[in-house]
Amino acid sequence: MARSASDLQESINNLEQILDTGASMVTIDGETTQFDLSAISARLRDLKAELATLQGKKNRRPLFNRVDLS
Repeated sequence: MARSASDLQESINNLEQILDTGASMVTIDGETTQFDLSAISARLRDLKAELATLQGKKNRRPLFNRVDLS
């Protein structure tokens, strides 16, 4: 089942909110939830690519790459 653009945008907003807090573990009423921030970042990237495809935008490669030569 294909998701709509509004569903994708809502998922993107939720993941960005988790990343913005910077917390990798949350405990509410004795229930602990642990987030894998790298997995969330990867999922966010995939959702943004899916949304761009749905909207008919091309995926562009970054203009610059960071190379650490140390």
